[in-house]
Amino acid sequence: MAEIVAIFLKVIGAVIIAFLGIALGLLYKGIDRKLAARMQARVGPPIRQPFMDFFKLMIKENIVPQNAVPWIFNGAPIMALVSSITILLYLPVGNIPPLLSGYGDIVLIIYLLTLPAIGMVVGGFASGSPYASVGAQREMVMMMSYELPLVTAVVALGWKLNQVYPQLNVFSLAVINAHPIWGLVGPLGFIGAILLFITLAAVT
Repeated sequence: MAEIVAIFLKVIGAVIIAFLGIALGLLYKGIDRKLAARMQARVGPPIRQPFMDFFKLMIKENIVPQNAVPWIFNGAPIMALVSSITILLYLPVGNIPPLLSGYGDIVLIIYLLTLPAIGMVVGGFASGSPYASVGAQREMVMMMSYELPLVTAVVALGWKLNQVYPQLNVFSLAVINAHPIWGLVGPLGFIGAILLFITLAAVT
């Protein structure tokens, strides 16, 4: 009975995190667009504009191109959304432990960060449009450009953490969050942090 209750609470927590993640993502997008407009001396759209766009998208008719592969064309955006929400379930917030965790979960997060881009590539090729295929090819080139630096930064972080705390699971996001080592790695750590932030900006 206790296991059933624990699973039920995790499902409820996942739903809450999903709604909060989507809401905060739309809010941050609205703030980003507003700030970008002010920097360009424009009024810009209201902060609530992404929410309005989202609700408008939900009531639109789903039109599948004639030459598309329907199940791939419709499934690729869902895969991208689900993978993005799943990442949130592995993220600790302050002293609050993540809803999901496990050995080497940071490796899983790297794979999950790749899935939205893969969804765009697969959806573009499945649309049957030559223009979408060109966009998919460009996305593949971007993936190859940021995946290697991202993996290199994460592996280097785990390697250094293993030297300092050899008894810990160094590829656990909760462990990395609980044992920051940026102050132990010197100038190279600062360069690695910049590299990691640049690649994460490209991923997201």
